[in-house]
Amino acid sequence: MQSLDRLRGLFLSVSPLVLSIAVVATGAPLRGEDAPSETQQTPVPVGNRKQLLVDDYVVAEVSNLQRELGGVVKLNGGRPLLVRDEPWEQHCTFFGTALHDGKSFRMWYRTAGEKGPLAYAESEDGVHWVKPRLGLVEINGSKENNIVDVELGLAYAFSCFIDPHESDPAHKYKCCWGHPRKIRACLGHSPDGLRWTPYHDGEPVTHRAADTHSQLLWDEGAGVYRLLTRTDYQQRLDAEMEVRGHRIMTNPDVKGDPTNWKLVREWLFDREPQEYRRRQVYSMTDWIYEGVHFGLVTVFEHPDDNSEGPPDFHKRHERNVLAFYLATSRNGEDWDFRWVYGRQPLVPRGPDGSFDKDMIIPPSNIITHADRHWIYYAGVNERHGVRGSEEAIGGATLRLDGFVALVAGAQPGTALTKPFKLAGDRLEINADAKGGTIHVEILDAEGEALADYSSEPVNSDGLRIPVEWQNAEDLSALAGQVVRLRLTLQDAKLYAFQLP
Repeated sequence: MQSLDRLRGLFLSVSPLVLSIAVVATGAPLRGEDAPSETQQTPVPVGNRKQLLVDDYVVAEVSNLQRELGGVVKLNGGRPLLVRDEPWEQHCTFFGTALHDGKSFRMWYRTAGEKGPLAYAESEDGVHWVKPRLGLVEINGSKENNIVDVELGLAYAFSCFIDPHESDPAHKYKCCWGHPRKIRACLGHSPDGLRWTPYHDGEPVTHRAADTHSQLLWDEGAGVYRLLTRTDYQQRLDAEMEVRGHRIMTNPDVKGDPTNWKLVREWLFDREPQEYRRRQVYSMTDWIYEGVHFGLVTVFEHPDDNSEGPPDFHKRHERNVLAFYLATSRNGEDWDFRWVYGRQPLVPRGPDGSFDKDMIIPPSNIITHADRHWIYYAGVNERHGVRGSEEAIGGATLRLDGFVALVAGAQPGTALTKPFKLAGDRLEINADAKGGTIHVEILDAEGEALADYSSEPVNSDGLRIPVEWQNAEDLSALAGQVVRLRLTLQDAKLYAFQLP
């Protein structure tokens, strides 16, 4: 039995300047002097938090299981949700943000080139959007428009979020954008997401660069704000072309000192010699959900390679394109890029003739609402830098917690968790076992099965399937004990489990 991350993981290994992608060695889990025995393992923190099976954080061993990336469903039949349809709009595109504030969906998007106005839209159902007349900014002699800002240049690499750590209503919303002339990150705050005040008098708080997606967010687990922007590597590598990298910075108190940023990581894709010719990180944002950092990565595939011919707004291209991939991390610093190297995007580009056939630009975050994940993105119908392309905003949804599943086919497969202290009196699983089965056993810390805690078979599809036990009403008798789960799957997918 083997750890999936040891078998197929692609991780970042850190050097002082560059984070390199390295293949994790294959083989059985470490034994003997190299690793603690099963009885010596420190219980992994689980508590009542949902455990997503995107990695081996809670998984000790697997047999005959594969990890499978979840499949999204594009909204509106794969057609755009927002297009340029106002006189002041040259584009309708990201970089930008979509949020749900508990009442409605809200979106901030770019209406023109890199230095154009920042606009705003809202929706009750996430599919049908309106562009309200805000009365904030005068365009062509009228304030009857949905423009939020022109003067500050917010639209340049903009993102925003509702700060759960903030107690001052005037700073409830915080944003990051790239200074349109200095190409460095700036920060601001707002009581409502519409009226923005810059920190640091609108001056940059970082050095170059910040001209793709720049993001500010609060990391509750680490107790810090994180700032993510692009950075440059061309001179450092003495490369013959522009080479984009990425950086992560932290600051414990943005409001107290918006310039107090500590560089945590700078990295680029460099698993292979001169990999920048094959792929570059164009941007990455960090969305934290159930203890997992999800990197929403824009990967520049075959940069500046226009060998597929002149502009063609119908044909789908494979070079000089932008693709939307998912990465994962448990600390926001060391990232697993298996889906990038497996060439499996989270939101695939569309087919010939579609609005998103050549470029997809991710949002700054994912929305979780009504038991689904909502993913908005910009789509472009030609390659990077090609003039005359049309840009619009589309959307997709994903099953709740359906980012990655442990999957078994006709031959049964088994997953064994690491030891953890049991909290909660019941077990729920997010699984699709319709047409198959999942069986759960509870083991003690030494790996011996507890006789009363073998489950009835699960053969349904649900987000919170209650596991029923053959000889016990619930798990209350095991409260506080260190246990493990052994889950056996056949023709089934398992996304997550929770002990609420």
